Formats: sequence, structure tokens, C-alpha cells
Amino acid sequence: MAEFIERLESQLVGWLGSPSILRGLFDEARAVDPVLVVGGRALVSSFAGVTEVLTDPSFGVKEIYAARMERTSGAFFLGMDAGPAYDREASLVRQVVRPADIGTVRSIARATAWDLVDAARPVGTMDAVAGFSRIIPTRIVQQFFGVPGPSDADLMRWMRTIFWEIFLNLTNDAAVAVAADASSHELSPYLMGLIEARKADRLKGSRDDFLCRLIDQQKQPGGGFDDDGIRRNIGGIIVGAVDTQSKAIAHALEQLLKRPAALEIARTAACEGNDVLLRGAVFEALRYNPMNPVLPRFCQRDHVLDHGTGRAKKVPQGTLVFASTFGAMFDDAKVEAPGEFRADRPSDNYLHFGLGLHRCFGERFNDVVLPEAIKAILSLPELRLEGAIQYDGPFPEHLAVRFDPR
Repeated sequence: MAEFIERLESQLVGWLGSPSILRGLFDEARAVDPVLVVGGRALVSSFAGVTEVLTDPSFGVKEIYAARMERTSGAFFLGMDAGPAYDREASLVRQVVRPADIGTVRSIARATAWDLVDAARPVGTMDAVAGFSRIIPTRIVQQFFGVPGPSDADLMRWMRTIFWEIFLNLTNDAAVAVAADASSHELSPYLMGLIEARKADRLKGSRDDFLCRLIDQQKQPGGGFDDDGIRRNIGGIIVGAVDTQSKAIAHALEQLLKRPAALEIARTAACEGNDVLLRGAVFEALRYNPMNPVLPRFCQRDHVLDHGTGRAKKVPQGTLVFASTFGAMFDDAKVEAPGEFRADRPSDNYLHFGLGLHRCFGERFNDVVLPEAIKAILSLPELRLEGAIQYDGPFPEHLAVRFDPR
């Protein structure tokens, strides 16, 4: 069992492009023991166990993420555990989110996706990652969050290298750390300069974006973040926005195109304007290759998982816990007929965005961005795969698709 967990830790990034391998491993682990604890590591693969790890305060994140965040994008509340700092910073960020923002983000995603699809129609081929899924969230960062970047290429590079170091450098690859540090040394002064420029803009006009709202918050009763706090928090938000959304779009699309019956459900829903069914099909497809198959947590005090059941297992303080959301979403104790594609599953069958204190900040945006992107690309006639996703480490880099030019 120790070897099993060591292999998972060392090869997880390489296995991200092979969801069938990962699913087989998690199914095997759950059958043997849904809470495997060996040598300071634990793998939790049951739905109940994963849910408990993600929601119980015994399991935190600061030991995993905080130092890397502080070194790169800056301290951010999703790298903090419960406490006054988390409460204050999370509250300030969430105060500037407005109900109408969902519609704004949906409009950006829709317009960008259809522009890209329409430009590709006469050609008959498309790179559904470099020419589609990665561009959509980049436009959202630029237009809604208010961070245009010096160029698309610079912005994408910053987001990817820093995210990789913070969240996915499980083997402490020095090259990944060096790339993230280089990006950080460019991103931080860029953001500070952008904040200063945007402050000057506030005296001239009524521009509204996420960054402007954080700046305006400084003048409200009780105040907001200082300038460095704005830098840290806008940086933390955008670092998590681009490649996670891009990966989710690419993975969902590939899984739909591999399943003719599922593709037909999604295509019919898109054509008929049935957004509820389309969303169900997209997130069900993502269940077969989620963007975050494992979420690490640090056990900060002894804890018994599955207490009161015949499978109760003590997780000692100091254990690095891998909570397999991928494995959990195929646990038949929670998910009915997990091997079947069902577009009408209840939303509580999914763990795509985590749970608890560190649930994905952008979940509500993803709820509309992913279906809008898939709706646009499924409008291409006779859409089909031209090979599998090609990865840059843990990130989709290319996905060739072909369709009938019209």
C-alpha cells in the first residue's frame, strides 16, 4: 500500500492525461480500503470520506499552499485556514461580486466562443485548446476581472507557471519553481502599476470591473485592502481562472466526442436551447475526466474518518491526505450506476469544485462558462476528434478537432 500511494504522488501529473488509469487506481483503492493510510500519506477515495476531508476543520491547506502562494502570487484566502485573516479577506473579495456578474461573464464567454468558432468554420479544423478553451477564460480575466496583461501570451504564461507551482508541483520540480518565480517577478510589478493606473482612471470615468471595485472599496466605511492586498487577491483569483477553466472545457469536450450517445444528448440540448440539460451533460462528461482528480489536504490534528462505521480509520496529525474527488464521483455508495453516462444526475453527485472553506471561488462562473463554450463548439457540423489531448505537464495544450467546413 505504501508503494501505491508513492506511485500516485510521483506520477499523478503524468497520469492526468490518462483518466482511465486514474479511475482504475481509485476504484482499486476504494475496493481495498477507502481510507488508505501509510507512512505519513493517505488516499481517501470514498464519497463520504472525501466529503469529510474537504469540510472538516481538522484538514487544512496552509501547510500545502501558503508558502508557495506568498512567494509567487501573494498570500490569498484560498491558501489560508479558518481564522480572522481568512474571514476578513474572503469577505472583502466576495463583497464586490454582484448578482449581475454571472450574466456579464456568460456574455463574455458566449461572444468569445462564437467568434472563435465562426472564424474556424471555413477551415474545417481547430485547436480546441490553444485556439478555443484557453482563450475564453483569458478574455474573462481581461474584460471582467480587469487585468489585460501586456499580451495574451504573457498573461497565459504567468497564470500557468504560477498555478503549476502552487497547486500541482507535487514532486518539487525545480524547473517549475524557477518558471513560477520568473513569472511572479513580472506579474507583481505589473499588477501594482495597473492598480496605480486604474486609480487615476477612477477620476476620469465610470469603468466597472472587478479590479476597479476592489479599488473603490478602499474608500468605503471600514475600508478595504491596501494596494498590496489588492495585488495579492486579484493575483490569486486570476491565477486560478485560466488553466482550470481551459482544462474543464477541453476535458468535457473530449469526453463528449468519445461518447456518441452523450454527444447527441449535448448537441440536441444545445440546438433546442435546453440549458439545464446541456449543463448536466457537460458536468457529467467532466466526471469522466475532472480537472482536479485529487485535492490535497494536511491533517492538522488526529482525526477518525468514517467514524461509527465498520470502516473507521484514524488519520494521524501531520498526514498529507489526497482526497480523490475523481474516485468519489464513481463511488456507488453515493452515485447511482456510476459507470453510466447520465445527464440528469443531482448536483450533489459532483465534486468538481471541491467543498467547504476552500470551495472554488469561480464555481458560479464555471457553471455558465463551460456550457456556453461547449454550446458554441458543438454547432460545428460533424465535429470529431483528431487524436487525443496533448499536455504541457498537467495542462491541456492542444486538442485537434475536425468538422465539415460550411
